[in-house]
Amino acid sequence: MRRLWARVWLRHTALVVLVIALVAVFVVANRDSDGGHLAANRAQLRKACDGTLPYADLKRLVRDGRAGELSQHGTMLEPGQESRSLLDCELSWGDGYGVTVHAEALVSDVPEGVETDDLLGTAGADGTYVAPGTTGQYGRRGAWLVAECVDGLRGRVRPTTDLYVAARVTDGDSEADSAAEREELARAERAAALTGFRTAVHVANAITKAQGCGSTPLKAPTEVLDTYESHDDNGDWRSERIEEPGRDLRKCGWINARSLPGVMPGAWTTLGDLQESGVVSACQGTWDSEAEENDGRHPADWQITGVEAASWAGILGRTAYDAYEREGHVPGWGVSQNQGKPAGDGKGDGSVGAAAQGEDRISSYVEDPQLALWARSVCGGRETYHRVSVMPSILIEDGATAILGAKDRAQLSRTARTALNRYLSAADGWPKAAGCRDTKVLGEVEEWH
Repeated sequence: MRRLWARVWLRHTALVVLVIALVAVFVVANRDSDGGHLAANRAQLRKACDGTLPYADLKRLVRDGRAGELSQHGTMLEPGQESRSLLDCELSWGDGYGVTVHAEALVSDVPEGVETDDLLGTAGADGTYVAPGTTGQYGRRGAWLVAECVDGLRGRVRPTTDLYVAARVTDGDSEADSAAEREELARAERAAALTGFRTAVHVANAITKAQGCGSTPLKAPTEVLDTYESHDDNGDWRSERIEEPGRDLRKCGWINARSLPGVMPGAWTTLGDLQESGVVSACQGTWDSEAEENDGRHPADWQITGVEAASWAGILGRTAYDAYEREGHVPGWGVSQNQGKPAGDGKGDGSVGAAAQGEDRISSYVEDPQLALWARSVCGGRETYHRVSVMPSILIEDGATAILGAKDRAQLSRTARTALNRYLSAADGWPKAAGCRDTKVLGEVEEWH
């Protein structure tokens, strides 16, 4: 009888062991397919993209549910992974969480918009962030920056000192319907912008260190600024307010009716870029029709109510000039004046271009007619382009044309020249801070042809 119970007990024991084993296998299998990947994914993050990613900034994105997916190539990786880029890397963990990085040694223009409106953030208007002290921006495609490798970058046939890095961080898929959800989404977007900039800076510093190119490491930003901040009044999207953090910056204070004879008298508002960069800057001034001081005033035809000034050094200068050239808006495409004359003492030389000798007809189809004056300097040891433009007030009915007479045309020219001189000599302006010298005026562009 004891033997029979022993056999029964052994059978039950074996069955229990088998059940436990099957449960263990199921748990392990379920874990491998639906969870338990956190440690491996974090280890992957440390090594991915040639170890250039900022682990401390990105570890919060790592998911546990499935194994991370990594795709990478570039000249920084193992032999056989060479490409035109130094690094192309994408790491994702599903559900919209991931990071994408691109880095290249630039032998041509920066692959981003850098015209005056782009620098001010007014071109895209919505969702543009900058990180003060970092030359670059954040938009729909993520954060980008440019940095200089003073002793040169390897990895391309042509030698270059210019490094471009772009980084996009995605923090989950989300949609917003209510005001509270939109506010939360805005906070998430700001966080993604900051993480994107910090990732791009970390990658740039890793590349310049690996290449030993003598560059000072970039500082990782601690904040980002929205070029156009929107707020809901009383939680109602219909009463949304827009603020411009770039208003009334000291570097743009030279744009006012007192220092620029020929512009519309009264109160002006100014807007400047927020990058705080040593290689790029922009200012814009507009006569403020809503200011109490200007109440009841109306500009006459061709009265100047807008002024812009921007500077681009190094590869950004070449990129900006090429961008305007593609639009036909650089000297040589139209009538130019003062070709080759150095910038004066701010008093203006009174010379008048050929187009100002007679009348010019401007079609209503021309958007924002303006006169731009280009110059070139050496700023901080880099070749730098400056563009100053004046914008007159003119109302042209659809299908009609406006006539710009010789007197008004000459006034535009004088004011543009005065604006350039004021911009270059302003005590708090960017050109002074950058130590610009050896300025040569390149010519005018009539942006209405």
